[in-house]
Amino acid sequence: MTDFILSEVALYNTNRYQPMVKRWAKGIFQAADENDDEELNVFEHKALLQEGLDKGDKRRHKLARFFNILDADNDGFVDKHDYVNRAVERARVYFGADKIKAFNDTVSKAWSSFWSIPEDDFLERLDVTDFILIDVAVYNTNRYQPMVKRWAKGIFQAADENDDEELNVFEHKDLLQVFNVHQGFDDSFSYVDENQSGGIDKKEFVKAGVDFFCNGYEDSLFFGA
Repeated sequence: MTDFILSEVALYNTNRYQPMVKRWAKGIFQAADENDDEELNVFEHKALLQEGLDKGDKRRHKLARFFNILDADNDGFVDKHDYVNRAVERARVYFGADKIKAFNDTVSKAWSSFWSIPEDDFLERLDVTDFILIDVAVYNTNRYQPMVKRWAKGIFQAADENDDEELNVFEHKDLLQVFNVHQGFDDSFSYVDENQSGGIDKKEFVKAGVDFFCNGYEDSLFFGA
């Protein structure tokens, strides 16, 4: 595994890397284009997705749930406005003014790292299938878990209103509401508070966040019930 990662990093630092990725993507497209019409229909696209995320993988369900949380206007799509702007608008209601910039920076970085694709290469907004497929593509790199940890630490700091390195039940509820969650607050708090101390420390929060996005074997109450 280590040799594989080192080889990939070495390749990345050459001018051959991006052309190789493009050739890979073209090959995947051709393999998925069952009727050779130079276009993936919804069935071919879903079949390609299932290659990357088996039906038994709990991440499929969790990512779909996360998509529905982000899709606050229920139009069936998530774009940067849903992921960043609407979240920041809600944060202005529930977080202190001194926390907004850090929160905005965290969610903006997350959008560009996890789901933002250059507009001339892909859709500017994502339906649930595209949302999951792009996440799977990033998941299959060695960058994914470190990015989730950075995201979780940034979100924790924004939600920790009194900077005591712990989220109480009220701070945690405010955080969930910033993410457009409207139910399951108590169950989520109890789930993330692994040692049942009555407060969620940063280590517990980051662990639960990584578990939500990376664990394909178990469901999670990180974003409520």
